[in-house]
Amino acid sequence: MKIILSLCVFLLSVVNATEIESLFKSKETTNIPASQFAEKYNDFQWEGENTRVAISKNSSVVGFSAYESLAYFTATGKLVRLDSWLYNKGDQDTMSVDAFEKMYLEVLKKLSSYFGVQPKRFAKDGATRGLAYSFMISQKHEVRLLVGYDKKKNEANYLSLVMRNYATSDRVNSESKTKAFLKKTETGDVYITKIPMIDQGDKGYCVPATLTRIGQHYGVDVSMHELAMVANSSSDGGTSPRKAMDAVKKGRIALSIRDIKVSFYDKNPYFLSAGTIRSMAKKISEKDRNMAKFEKEIIKRINRGRMVAWSMMVGAFEEKGAREGSWGGHMRMIIGYNLKTHEILYSDSWGRGHELKRWPLKYAYLVTTGLYDVVP
Repeated sequence: MKIILSLCVFLLSVVNATEIESLFKSKETTNIPASQFAEKYNDFQWEGENTRVAISKNSSVVGFSAYESLAYFTATGKLVRLDSWLYNKGDQDTMSVDAFEKMYLEVLKKLSSYFGVQPKRFAKDGATRGLAYSFMISQKHEVRLLVGYDKKKNEANYLSLVMRNYATSDRVNSESKTKAFLKKTETGDVYITKIPMIDQGDKGYCVPATLTRIGQHYGVDVSMHELAMVANSSSDGGTSPRKAMDAVKKGRIALSIRDIKVSFYDKNPYFLSAGTIRSMAKKISEKDRNMAKFEKEIIKRINRGRMVAWSMMVGAFEEKGAREGSWGGHMRMIIGYNLKTHEILYSDSWGRGHELKRWPLKYAYLVTTGLYDVVP
C-alpha cells in the first residue's frame, strides 16, 4: 500500500507540470544559448542575476513529476548540463527502498519506450560512483538516468535524468582563465563575477551547494544532490565541512581541495557563543596580526581569480538572510575584498539576492572556522 501511495503522489502532481522529456531527446537542446533558453522555455527561471543556472519547479518527465529541473550554462552561454530530479531525499519525504526501486524501474521502462532505445547499465557513474542507465539516443547524444542509492545505509537518495554536454574547452583550469572573471571597481571592490547560483533551499546542504557552485564555475560536472550523497548530508542536520571535503577528495570530481591555515583570535568560534563573538569584535585591534594574515590569504587567492570555500558560524552579526542570534555552522564562499573599506565580499547559496554581500573584515575573521582553496 505504501508503494502505491508513494507512486500516486508523484503521478498526481504531474497534472499541471510541463513535460520536458523532449529537451533530453533532442540533441539540438544543447545548441540553445543562455540568452534564449529561459525565454523559449518559460517554466525555467534564472537562479541568480547572471544567466548561469536556470531552474524549473513545474516540470515532469515521462509522466513523473520532477521536484526541480536545472539547466547549467558556461559564462559564455553554452548549455553544459540539463538534469531533472524526479526524487531527492533532501527536499522530499523519505521513500522506502521498495517504492524507490519500483519507481525507477517504471521510469526506465517509460524512458526506453520514449527514446526508442534500450539502456545500458553502468555500475559506477559520476561523483557518487553510483548506478546509472545510459540511453544512446544517437551518435554522440547520451542521456543517463542516475539512481542514487546508498547501499551501506540501504537508503534512497535521488533519481535524476541528466544530459551532459561538457567539453575540455569549457574547463576554467588556468590562471589566465580564472583571472578573466575578476572585476575591480573605483570604490575598491575586487571580486569574481559570473559565479553560478545554486539555491540550497531550506535543507542543510550549504556545503554541497557551495562546492557545486565552485565546480560549475570551473566547468566541472557536479550537482548538489550527488555531492550531498557523497558528503553524507541530511536535510535537517547539514553537512560537516571536514567530512564533505574529505569525501570530495575521494570522489571522482575534478576539484582539488586544500586547507588554508587560519589562526584564531581566541579559539575556534565553533566552541564559542554568539555573544562572546560580538564582545570580541569590540576588543580586537584593526591591526591584529592573525587577522591581517587571514586577509592576506584571501587576497592572494582572489587576485588569482579563485573563490574560497568558507566554513563559519552564522548568527553573531545581523546580515541579509540570517537573523542575529540564530547561531549555527554554515558554509558560503568568499568571492572578493575591499582594502579601502576593510571588507570581505561573499556569496551565499540562498538564491537570488545573495550573489554578492559584504561584511567588515573583523566580522568575517572572528566567525571563521575554516578556509578551503578549491581549484580545478
